[in-house]
Order: sequence, then structure tokens, then C-alpha cells
Amino acid sequence: LPGGRAATVPNLRQGEPPKAYAPTGASPGSPVEPTGDAMLDGVGPGGYALREDKAELNPHGEPVIRPLRAAAGFGVAPQDVDPRGLPVLGGDGKQGGTVADLWVDTTEMMFRYLEVDTGSRRVLLPMTFARIRRNAVEVSAVYGHHFAKVPGTRSADQVTKLEEDKITGFYGGGILYADPKRLEPKL
Repeated sequence: LPGGRAATVPNLRQGEPPKAYAPTGASPGSPVEPTGDAMLDGVGPGGYALREDKAELNPHGEPVIRPLRAAAGFGVAPQDVDPRGLPVLGGDGKQGGTVADLWVDTTEMMFRYLEVDTGSRRVLLPMTFARIRRNAVEVSAVYGHHFAKVPGTRSADQVTKLEEDKITGFYGGGILYADPKRLEPKL
């Protein structure tokens, strides 16, 4: 690995994320349900792995994923909608913030995240959960008020692999847990 490090996979010493769930029945293999904040508990669609808490680096030792403000030579194609400044709407139609920047994967040459200014802090929104329109960015996985609880990053200009998993897990968890009605069977 970079820097001469070695890794063994699976890493049995690493352990697992904290268990914030309880079984719904007495028999082994019963379904589980979150015991705290379902969107942050890492349960079901919100699950994540304990990846390395370091940014992925390119061969030059620079973070692979960076905001446009820190990635010279990258930008939005002229034929595409530049979402910076657009409101971000949750699945309830309520505004959760405004797009402040885009984060680009400099090795894959594609946008990975939108940086959302919630008014009190900035959080990342994976592009796979966003639908960019001409006048707004829509996110069906979570509601407007959920953006204030998205797991954050330690650095304003880079994201670690662990932070990426927790952020994606939050939005994934929202698909099932953002609204109690989503837990009901669909017949």
C-alpha cells in the first residue's frame, strides 16, 4: 500500500461498528430494529463498515476526493446545470439547505458529493441520492430537517473513507427510517 504499509483482509482485529439494535424476537435470526436514532445507528440500509479513518490518496499523496474550491482544473461542464446556489429539498418538499460546492473524484473525473450549507454547518450529500433539476436539488431519501444531522467531516476540504461510509449510511438509512410510514408493508 502507499507508504510501504501492508494490510490483511479481513482484518479480524478491527471489530465491528457499535451495535445499536435489538432483536424483535427471541429466536436466533430474528429481525432487528434500531434502539436509538435509526438514521445514525448503522442498522439495515444505514449500515456501514469500519473503514480506515483516512482520506483516500492518489499516487502523489493528495486526497482523491476534493471540493472544487480545492481542485484546480476541474469544473462543471457548460451544458450541465451548475447546482451551486440551488436549494436542496428533502422528500417532504422542505428545504434542508443550499448547495455550496461540489466534491470531485479527481481520479475518476466525476462528482461524488454536493456540499450542502444547512445554515449552521456544511454536510455532504452523495450524488447517488441527489436529483439535480434546473431550479432545485431533490433528495427523496431524507426530509428537510434531517440534513442538520448528517454525519460530518473533520476537515473542510477532505473526507475520510470512514466518514464516507457513515454519510452514505445515513442517507441509506433514510430510505427506510426517515418516515415511520416507510416501515409499513407495501401491498
